[in-house]
Amino acid sequence: MKTRGLLLLFILVGQLGCSSDEPRIDSFPDDPTIETLNGTWRVISFEDFEIGKSEERTQENSWGKDIIITFDDTVQPQRLSGKNTTNAIEGEFTYLGERQFRVTHLISTYVGQPQWADKFLEAVGGGEVSFRVTADQLRIYYETGTKSVTLAKD
Repeated sequence: MKTRGLLLLFILVGQLGCSSDEPRIDSFPDDPTIETLNGTWRVISFEDFEIGKSEERTQENSWGKDIIITFDDTVQPQRLSGKNTTNAIEGEFTYLGERQFRVTHLISTYVGQPQWADKFLEAVGGGEVSFRVTADQLRIYYETGTKSVTLAKD
């Protein structure tokens, strides 16, 4: 009886100890009432679904710097801008269909940037991507949906 109670306690503590802000590789919600990418977003992780791995920002992969991107579809052409760790980033994007977009122009310097910045450019600069979005998070799927980048509302 003590063992069963102890097991239930561990399960409860494990469930309560998990933060809902942590990225989940296996699922990601989508709010169909949100029809825009508009806003400022901070990259919190990269996911690789083929190997089942999520990589969060560390001192080593980002040099302690953030990727912060602002999407603005209220202007023509639609714009994205921000900083990609050590460098500025600017570009234009266009919606392709439901929950899809393409970055049509991307300008960024690559001088002395960490791996984290390279991964972001690979994610958004490689053609058509799909996304899911909630009020607090955005996930962009790339490489035919085998990888993603998760961003939190800044």
